[in-house]
Amino acid sequence: MTTTPDANRDDIDRPSNVLLLAPSAASDADAVCEELLHATGSDRTHALLVTPLDSPADRLSTWTDRGDDPARTTVIDVDTGARSAAATASASASPGVPNATVEFVPDATDLLGLGETLDDHLTSTGDERTSLCVHSLSALLGATDTESVFKFLEVLTSAVERADAVAHYHLNPDVHDPETVTTLEVLFEAVVDLRTDGVTGP
Repeated sequence: MTTTPDANRDDIDRPSNVLLLAPSAASDADAVCEELLHATGSDRTHALLVTPLDSPADRLSTWTDRGDDPARTTVIDVDTGARSAAATASASASPGVPNATVEFVPDATDLLGLGETLDDHLTSTGDERTSLCVHSLSALLGATDTESVFKFLEVLTSAVERADAVAHYHLNPDVHDPETVTTLEVLFEAVVDLRTDGVTGP
């Protein structure tokens, strides 16, 4: 399924912030994530991955095995206390990807601190163009609450636009009530819904 504009489309047609609704049974979620990560239209991409759910190594393996690695990768590992001991132990290991680094955020409830970390990366990219993946909002919602995540996203989506970056945000609609999903949807220029193979927005 094609979910994003191709690299030849004008930037004005490419949404900066995309919500990816990926239910638990969505087998194509990783392929769509990879496609969205490569939506910068640039051959100098800085992949910025936020992973409060999986370990950095596990999250990287979902798309680096497909080739076409970005010029640089930064993984922001957010501790929600929900991982297994094995996954937590592997978080500090080498990500095994060229030009990749891992930074650790010790408290998923500190969304202000997480936002500041992301803003630092968004505003210091040089000649690269950043592609941000947040996997997932469901994990942040589990650690905090809808109002806090909404405010966090209000600031982050604006920062992405200012930085001329692109971003997508995973959300599992199976574990949230429809009101929560609807509340967050309004913050995004486009929504990719893997339950229906539909794309809304530009």
